[in-house]
Amino acid sequence: MKKSGTIIAFFLLVMAMQAQEANTKFVKAMEKALSGMDTLKTAEQWLIASNNFERIALKEPKEWLPAYYVALSQTMAFNMANDDSMHELMAKRAEEFVNKADALNPDNSEIYVLKSMVSSLFVRINPMVNGQKYAPAAQMQLEKAMKLDPENPRAYMQKGMTLFFTPEQWGGDKEAGVELMETAAAKYAVFKPASSIAPAWGKEMNTAILEMANK
Repeated sequence: MKKSGTIIAFFLLVMAMQAQEANTKFVKAMEKALSGMDTLKTAEQWLIASNNFERIALKEPKEWLPAYYVALSQTMAFNMANDDSMHELMAKRAEEFVNKADALNPDNSEIYVLKSMVSSLFVRINPMVNGQKYAPAAQMQLEKAMKLDPENPRAYMQKGMTLFFTPEQWGGDKEAGVELMETAAAKYAVFKPASSIAPAWGKEMNTAILEMANK
């Protein structure tokens, strides 16, 4: 019995070491894919980033972060794309992957911020056709993000940007938008990501829009 117990303990140790090694490889792959993301300035660069994260997502189907970053990359590519004919494809890809992330990690504030961003893409593609479905969804998703984590700066930034850039006749409010982005700036100042690969983006974007608004 003693020998049997020793063998079981040995195999459990080996399995734990293998799991740790696999996790280390995953984190390193993610860190490599994330490096330089704050320097990406074109849709093409964001699409390359999306492909990098999708390759990791295929290898790590139980991890939510690769799918999250695919959706984020597609969203950023949408924002920078000069070819409007690509917008619908990018929005659908972003929606597909943010839903995958949500299925893997439900009730996550970061995912709900991104879900709201993706819903807004569909409104921008065709406000008259998509607005009735996606505009209320974007608002509810953002409210849920703020409720899930009141200290998430990206939630305040996204709500502020939405109010700032939406025309008044459609519910926009530049002053309220600036106030929310200022709240986001204060939260960014003390924000600490959960890990080296957890969402930590947006501070520079928030600062740039605030500077533009205050000119």
